[in-house]
Amino acid sequence: MYNPALRAILSTVALIILTGTAASAYASTIAGTVYDSKKNGLPYVNVELQNENYVMIQRATTDGIGRYSFEGIADGRYWVKAMPFRYDMDEQTQEVEIKTISAAPGSGGYVYEVRDFYLTPRKGTLAAAQLEVVVAQDIPKGARDNYEAATKLIKKGKIDESIPLLEAAVKEFPTYFLANDALGQIYFHKDDFEHAAPRLLAASQAYDKSPMTLYMLGVSFGHLNYLPAALLALKAAATLAPESSAVHLALGKTYLSTKEYKEAEASLLNAKKFAQTPSGEIFQLLARVYKATKQYSKAAASLESMLKNGNYSDSAKATIKKEIQKFKSDAAANNEKPSEN
Repeated sequence: MYNPALRAILSTVALIILTGTAASAYASTIAGTVYDSKKNGLPYVNVELQNENYVMIQRATTDGIGRYSFEGIADGRYWVKAMPFRYDMDEQTQEVEIKTISAAPGSGGYVYEVRDFYLTPRKGTLAAAQLEVVVAQDIPKGARDNYEAATKLIKKGKIDESIPLLEAAVKEFPTYFLANDALGQIYFHKDDFEHAAPRLLAASQAYDKSPMTLYMLGVSFGHLNYLPAALLALKAAATLAPESSAVHLALGKTYLSTKEYKEAEASLLNAKKFAQTPSGEIFQLLARVYKATKQYSKAAASLESMLKNGNYSDSAKATIKKEIQKFKSDAAANNEKPSEN
């Protein structure tokens, strides 16, 4: 039996679902995947959504297979910027324009815009040096089959499911570089440095010319407080990738932990020099070096550069400004001249 009231209710529900107005007047999405030059998805890449004036309005980090998304976006013109600090690759920015047509007057519509990134490594960096890594090993069939099955799972984002297969591969062939390296990287990205270090060490012993392996090994040793070993691994990585901001930053942090302030300053200045966009962490660590060596004017200038080059909450800005004023007071008491960093 025809029921006009029921039909009207169902039509309204369908309209809400189709236009996305159940959640928000504007519910458009921008999403995509960040890849390297070999079409591997890159995890832990910072991605920003900026308005037409290049002001950041949302920030995301790619997942285990390089995916990101921004939701609840109103009509307008935007910029999506991929910032691969971890990988020493060139930043990329893409323009996106959201224009929707809604069936409901006065409400926003819905579009799903895809923007993928294919990032290229900068010369002298970890990513560039890693492209030259070629390891030839005679792998037993069982170990190779387990590794290949694991890599398929990794590409599908099933990271945890890949671990038993990789463990089986290295159990059968303990010096298997690719399997040890893959396991080490998985544990490294989980911040499980206790399990990452032995796998990365085994990989580097099988092949000692992989800068990414040595970098992750050095960082892992640093977290485990094996500082001399960390320095050895990071210095080797820096030799292979001399213009890597990430490697120099890790070296600077390690030297700071060993209180070798001259070396820490040199490494952190290199990290700043080679970074496409220097991170706030670099300036903050430089300020720590200058505080430890009683160069308060330089410490203040470092934090001022940090404020200038980053986006911070009002409370964070207030804390940083308070610290800057303290350093300036200490500099004045020390008869230091103002410094620019």
